[in-house]
This record gives sequence, structure tokens and C-alpha cells, in this order.
Amino acid sequence: MKTSDSVMLIAFCCLCIFIYTGCKKDLPPEKSVIITESDGNTTTSEDGATDNYTLKLATQPAANVTIYLAVDNQITVTPAQITFSDSTWDIPQTITVSAIDDEIPEGAHQGIITHSAKSMDADYDNIIVSPVVVNIEENEFSLIISGSRTGHFAVVDPVTGQDIAECAPAVNYVGETCLGYMGRKAVLISPVVPAGNPVIFTCDPFTGENPVQLLSDNEFYVLNIDGSPVEPRIVFSAKDPLESKHHVYTINEDGSSLTRLTQDEELIECPGRVLTKLMGADRPAWSPDGNRIAFVAFLSETETNYAHNAIVVMQATGENKEVVYDMPDVAEAHYDDICWSKDGEFILFGVSEDGIDKVKTLHVSTRKTTEIQQHMIVGSLGKESHWTDPLQQKILFNLHSPGGSDLYTIDYKTSGSSFTITSSPKKLTDGKAVGHSYQEADWQEWDGEMK
Repeated sequence: MKTSDSVMLIAFCCLCIFIYTGCKKDLPPEKSVIITESDGNTTTSEDGATDNYTLKLATQPAANVTIYLAVDNQITVTPAQITFSDSTWDIPQTITVSAIDDEIPEGAHQGIITHSAKSMDADYDNIIVSPVVVNIEENEFSLIISGSRTGHFAVVDPVTGQDIAECAPAVNYVGETCLGYMGRKAVLISPVVPAGNPVIFTCDPFTGENPVQLLSDNEFYVLNIDGSPVEPRIVFSAKDPLESKHHVYTINEDGSSLTRLTQDEELIECPGRVLTKLMGADRPAWSPDGNRIAFVAFLSETETNYAHNAIVVMQATGENKEVVYDMPDVAEAHYDDICWSKDGEFILFGVSEDGIDKVKTLHVSTRKTTEIQQHMIVGSLGKESHWTDPLQQKILFNLHSPGGSDLYTIDYKTSGSSFTITSSPKKLTDGKAVGHSYQEADWQEWDGEMK
């Protein structure tokens, strides 16, 4: 390259740099709203923990700028609007974000905050402001436990339908299962030795480890169990191996404070002032507040010795037994799957009346019943067993299929004495994917800890 050409090229480059630098100085600063999140994100919890972020303007406005905040149904913000003036435009203003405790188990989820700007300054009026995505930590959890394959139980996440664990505890056989208080223990029925009397064991719900026997198989033949929703206590029915009479008991999860709640031939008055003797009791279930227990009573009328079954509610101490459902004209009425609605106003139960299987709801105060078995059919299969969600208005059930089936849910609502199913069955689990089916299940509130 000639010297003259080199000089001309250098001069041209210098001119370009001069022009660019001059133009850059003359460009107005970018108009924007600056958002700064603490720790680079915004995270709240439904248990009350809050978070915050700040906003400020990038440049001095010619007029006041007001930022309006809008939220979805997951969160709240304070304040809901902020204003910047020509003297406060660069001073960050703080927004406090709180999660709404909606009593719906959703797992970790998100909310969103949107912003809109209004100003007489045309550069800031309706300017686009980025939204803030809020991470929300759940504070309400529950777990489902179900028998799976032989000698195993599965613990299921009711939000995702996925198995959290499948366990094979070191016991002879896994019979009926339930979860203890806040899901901290799995409770199961198993014989101590092969072909022995079944008793209660507890173990870790996520590993099946540390099985602990609570009762002597010389004294009890345990039939049914249910974990308390308010304390580490179990209600169960058992028969005396020698007398074969069924009765209801409670015991702490550590094996202490064994208490018998039903007595031989205690008197219970049926509707119509018919006096009966209690000949046995089975299938107990705690109410949601832990103050009452519903169970199946085997009754015999004192004058005629006519025997029939009924559903009775008593205090958790065994006092104030009251017949709430009775069909004395149907001698062969057999009840199962007794459980309560979330609000404690209804009892749900299965009943075989003269060979016809039904599922009913009973409004405890008015005794009004509603049949719902027609809502628990999938394909040509009806339900085998059912339980209720402790946190939402849902019913869990599996199907009458050899070896068990998947788990399904349906939604319901209550109003006064009315009980209404509001959805079709929804498949919760995928037994084919995990290689096992699901049998009789229990649903309990969980503290979220996997210790």
C-alpha cells in the first residue's frame, strides 16, 4: 500500500471514531424501569415467609411515573402501586411479596407479578416493564400409602401420582396399612410368625426400616387400623384370640397407653328407642379433628335378641356412643371403608345390603344419605376400597380387580346436608410404569419431612 493511501485510511478511521463518539454522547439515556430481586430471585412460602424486590427508574422523568402491580391468585404484594417523581426517580422503592395459604397441596409452584406504567411523560407512559416470577414453597403436604406387591407397600405423592418409595419391611406379611400422625411412621398389620395372629407394627415410611411390634400376638388378633390426624395415636379393632369378640382400642405409636373403647354387651340405644347390646366392634376411623371415632357395631336387641349391624360414632375416649346409621330390616348389611369428609360433617362408607354393593355418604347431624357408587366406575370396574383426602374435598379409590389396580380420585363438594360429586374419575397413579398395582389405600397429612 502506498504511503498516501495509508494516511488516507488512518484519517478516515479517525473521522468515524469521532463521529461515533459524538453521536453516542448526544443519544438520550435509555428510559426503563430497573427491577432488582433480592438474591437474584423472589421466593416466598405459604407458611408466611415473605420476600421483596425493588424498582427504580433508569432516568429522570419529565413528570411523575406511577407503577401499578397486578398479581395472580397465588400471591399478594404491598404496596400495590408506587410513584416516582423527578426528585425520587433513582431511589429504589421496595415491594413486599407474600404467598397465599390456599390450603391446596400443589407442591412447589409459582406466581407472577406484572407491572404497568402511567405518566404524563410520553417516554415512560405505558413503557414495557418486566414481570417478576415468584417461587412459592408449599406448606401443606399429604401422603398416600397402599399395599403394592406381596410383602411391600408404596408411598405415593398425591400431587404427582408418583411413588416416593416402595418398601419391603422385615415382617412376615404386609396386610392393611395406614400412615401415622403427620406421615412420620407407616403403620401396618402383620403376623409375628407365619400363620400367627396379626398385630400392629410401625416402621419408617420411606425405607421400611426399624419395624417395631406394638402388641402381643397372644392377646390380640388385629383386624383394622387408622392413624390419628392430631396426635401420634392409633385406633384399631381386634379380637381376643380365645373369645373371638371384636372390639375397638387405641394405642400410642410408641406402644404405650393401650385403651379399650368398647365393652362386651354395653347398652346402646338405636333410633326408635330400641335398646341393644354391643356384641362387637370393627373398622374404626378417626374424625378429622381427632375428637370422634366412627365404627361398625354388631348389635343385638335386648328384647328379641335380633342381631344386626350399624354405624356408631363415639368420643375418642369411648364415651357417648350414638348410632348414626342403622338398617335393622337388612340383617345382612355389611359395612367397610368407613372414613370422614374433610369438614367432619359426613361419613363415607361402603355397604353390602342384601348382596348389593353400594357407597354412601351420611350427613352425621341430619342422617341424610346419598349414594355415590355410580361415580366410582372406570370402564366396567367398580371401586374396591376408598378413602378421603385430609386436605381437600377428594375421594381416593382403587378398582375391583384381581391383585389391585391404579388409584383414582374424584372431587366432591358439600353444602349443608348435601353431598355432590363434581368430577369424573381421574387416574392418579401409573402402575404399569412402576411395575405394581395399588391395593387398599390410606391418605394422611404429612409434615414434609423425610427423616
